[in-house]
Amino acid sequence: MEKDIVFDDSVLALKKTIPLMMKYNVPVLPNNYALWYSYVSNENPELNKEIDSVLASKNTFTDLHSESLFDRHMQSPEQETAQQLSDSVEDFAHSISQSIGYTHDGAKQFEQAMTMCHEELNGLDSDTIQGSKMTNFVEELISKSLAMRENAKGFSESLNSAQQEIKQLRDKLANSREQALRDELTGALNRRAFNEALAALISAQKEGSALIICDIDHFKVFNDTHGHLLGDQVLKVVANRLSQYDVDALTYRFGGEEFAILVQQGGTTVAAKLADELRLKIERLSIKDKKSQQRVSKITCSFGVAQYQVGQDSLEWIELADQRLYKAKESGRNRVISV
Repeated sequence: MEKDIVFDDSVLALKKTIPLMMKYNVPVLPNNYALWYSYVSNENPELNKEIDSVLASKNTFTDLHSESLFDRHMQSPEQETAQQLSDSVEDFAHSISQSIGYTHDGAKQFEQAMTMCHEELNGLDSDTIQGSKMTNFVEELISKSLAMRENAKGFSESLNSAQQEIKQLRDKLANSREQALRDELTGALNRRAFNEALAALISAQKEGSALIICDIDHFKVFNDTHGHLLGDQVLKVVANRLSQYDVDALTYRFGGEEFAILVQQGGTTVAAKLADELRLKIERLSIKDKKSQQRVSKITCSFGVAQYQVGQDSLEWIELADQRLYKAKESGRNRVISV
């Protein structure tokens, strides 16, 4: 009977989910469906509260809303578990390494003490103490102290070797974490890394930080004309150009042909200047098509820039930059809009 009730509830939620998504023009994609099914089922009150807030404010639901809410509320437990495991192993490695360091120091002190003991005992005149019996005792003590000193040396070497192994393990973990935050195609930092960095800036209320969102102009037409292989090459080259700057910033692949750059300080002034410099670099690009052996140029990007304002959440900040990006496209593309 209980199973029937659960099944009936699931069917009811299913019947409500699709019409609701259609009402708010949400594409029926797997991630979106999971998000809205959870909403209809009222499984996550915090998720429902955020969706209700978005709907109450403008009655529309964008892809940005879907992606952000899915990342924060529907993230795979396996991903979280893997991250927790990585953190635990790193903490363990750090603890062991620190402990080995202390033990290594102790072993060295022990070795020094044994050396001093050996020197003092070796300097005694055994005949003035208790004769041959004491001499034998002293000789035996000296022999044992020498053996202990050798053991201490071996232990010290073993500890040093273990420290090196621990360091290698930590380096591998750090490299693995770095790779998990990189986009496989372009090598730029990925959306997960972007979400983490954006949340950190908002948490710190860093007023001088700014967000640049960049989109390759007419990229779908480019792909249809030249093929996806050349399209992938363009994405790689553009990502590389978008990572060339002298200011404190980081570049992320935001999704598809969109990239985001988080500028740490200087606000709109620095970010807009940087965006225009990057725009010019991309405008000068010329890529060779291996099939036709012809050079493809006229690759351009449009940019939207928004400075962080205290009190903004991540969606508001992203939406402001995104609105300015679309304003740049509507104004003719290949330009920067920062106001």
